[in-house]
Amino acid sequence: MSNEYQSRGARRKRVSTSALAWTTLWANVVVIIQGAFVRATGSGAGCGSHWPTCHGEIVPLSGDVHTAIEFTHRLLSLVVLFLGAWLLRRVWRERAENRGVYVFGAAAFVFLLIEALLGALTVLWGLTGDNQSTARGLMVATHLVNSLFLIGALAGTVVYARRERPAYPLRLARQGPLLTVLLVGLIGMQVLMFSGGIAAMGNTMFPSESLAEGLAADFDADSHPLIRLRILHPLIAIAVGVYLFLALGLARWLKPVSAGRGLRRWLLGTYLVQLFVGAVNLALLAPIALQLLHLGLAVQAFGLLAALSVVMLGAPAPAVSVTPSVARGTLERA
Repeated sequence: MSNEYQSRGARRKRVSTSALAWTTLWANVVVIIQGAFVRATGSGAGCGSHWPTCHGEIVPLSGDVHTAIEFTHRLLSLVVLFLGAWLLRRVWRERAENRGVYVFGAAAFVFLLIEALLGALTVLWGLTGDNQSTARGLMVATHLVNSLFLIGALAGTVVYARRERPAYPLRLARQGPLLTVLLVGLIGMQVLMFSGGIAAMGNTMFPSESLAEGLAADFDADSHPLIRLRILHPLIAIAVGVYLFLALGLARWLKPVSAGRGLRRWLLGTYLVQLFVGAVNLALLAPIALQLLHLGLAVQAFGLLAALSVVMLGAPAPAVSVTPSVARGTLERA
């Protein structure tokens, strides 16, 4: 009796898959924002060109504030890698009864490994510190795009970790129009994030004294490519915002899913706030606090769109209501 009681108590204390998925998701959001803080403070070279060690040491016993910032980022990245492995182990055990959570959880771990690889290459290739090359801007942008893939996969894991989860597989071939509408939105936000990475590097490496000076540099043919490309980011942001507003209405018309109503509202609200923060960020010449807030909202918006896409594509087709007059007509023709 005592052993049975202890066994039941252990099962109650076991972290649920949903809680583990949520924890992994939010921990990765923090790591992404922390990575932007490393870039914005110029701390990417805080550990020199060494990886995974820091200045050749497992734990650096000396160094400046940049070393502390970079080393802290590496420690938290190690924590999320552990969480990702834990989540992978959990969804592997549940693959038979919940295939959806396994597929998205395994995909998240793959993107997590790619995150670690991109971070390592950034350091080993010297794309940190005072490096002002276009290659560095492209690496930062690529890193951010993979981060969105990771967040999207974790959002799908969270959706399938719930008790009331969508059907799996999603039967995409039968939902071509809806899939197209949602996929274009997801790709648009990826393009937006890529351009945001370019703009962030331009602002970091070539800060302007005033908004007028920055805009003039954007259209100067002699400016660095990172500067001339950053003007695309606000234009893409507006275009994606207009598309999302129209696309979500079209998606709802194609397949009315009540479970996605709250996600749609959160997504549109988040994106509107993100546009406002982006405008203020531009006007104030990108202070670090607003850069981090802007990035956090972008990550949240993509996670919401990914979750909404899974919910809508996995929901059953709405039942067709038949009015009494239609029913009578059908019976008469029969």
